[in-house]
Amino acid sequence: VAGTRGLVGQLARRNAMRNPRRTSGAALALVIGASVVALFATFGSSLSRSIDETVSQSFGGDLVVMADGFSGTGLSPELAKGIDRLPEVAETVALSNVIATVDGSTVYPTAGDPKAMANLLDLDVQQGDLAQLPSGKVAVTEAYATDHDLAVGDALTMKFADDTTSTFRVGAVFGVGELLGDIVMNQADWTPHAPRAGNVAILIGLADGTSLDQGRHAVEAVAKDHGSPTVEDRDQYIDRVAGQVNQLLTLVYGLLVLAILIALIGLANTLSLSIHERSRELGLLRAVGLTRGKLRAMVRWESVITAVVGTVVGLGVGTFLGWGLVRALSAQEGFVSFQMPTATLGVVLVLSIGAGVLAAVRPAHRAAKLDVLAAIAER
Repeated sequence: VAGTRGLVGQLARRNAMRNPRRTSGAALALVIGASVVALFATFGSSLSRSIDETVSQSFGGDLVVMADGFSGTGLSPELAKGIDRLPEVAETVALSNVIATVDGSTVYPTAGDPKAMANLLDLDVQQGDLAQLPSGKVAVTEAYATDHDLAVGDALTMKFADDTTSTFRVGAVFGVGELLGDIVMNQADWTPHAPRAGNVAILIGLADGTSLDQGRHAVEAVAKDHGSPTVEDRDQYIDRVAGQVNQLLTLVYGLLVLAILIALIGLANTLSLSIHERSRELGLLRAVGLTRGKLRAMVRWESVITAVVGTVVGLGVGTFLGWGLVRALSAQEGFVSFQMPTATLGVVLVLSIGAGVLAAVRPAHRAAKLDVLAAIAER
């Protein structure tokens, strides 16, 4: 870009190129900051897209009622029964979070009605029959079965928080574990061990001929009598889950802004030292006709070149690392696709140009105020 700015741009580019060590040193902090931004942005964007695709492909219901994460009380079991009695509703499944240990390791199964799960969720059942999973049997993901050498019919012993131990048989193996976790069990097997009755979510499938608005109003009317939990459609549910990822990324970005500000201070200091070292050269340029305005522009473009080079290299490195991280986790952590956050990377690049201009304000002002004769006389 600087090359299109005529003589000023050419001088700025050559100044940046003639001392690679100084330029790379000034850009190093920006490379690190941009790399971390690109890494987290790529990771978060891929995670959000994976959540979107997983829920869209696996959840065949229409509405979701979620417990308030702050209260921790859960949803009343009577709420699910009330919703299930509605003529607008064809199928409901109330889900409960389970905490147990298997061979000394903590596991987090999901409890519910397996038949309703099979009707509303496509979990890619590979062995057994989830819809016919009776009390005393559990379903496990293929990854969990492989890691623990389990097959249909094998025993799985779980110890619950009430210090009781129960042995279950593996009744089914499924492929999609992102929605319900690695282990699915019957609600009847969990209820005796639950510290308090309650569900964390209710998945709802509407009856044929019922519109989404009709179903939502009917469910909200029942929910109003049980604490008025939020009723969401599938798109809202996806946005909320993905929004949790974005909130975490926002916090990370806030911390990274501080690192980039420090990098820009370093760039400004490097430019200031460069101006001091090149006083004689700048004086000669002024003597042969370079105006103060063009001298300031030259310093600004030199700063922009350094900032853009550091940012572009950092974004490239961070995106590559993010791609590698997504691929490494794809087999076990539920990443189904990679997505490059082009909008975020574009914003970072544009901001780097503006930051380069800001970093050059003081050095450019100092360069323009140099006394021409005194600068030429320096050795």
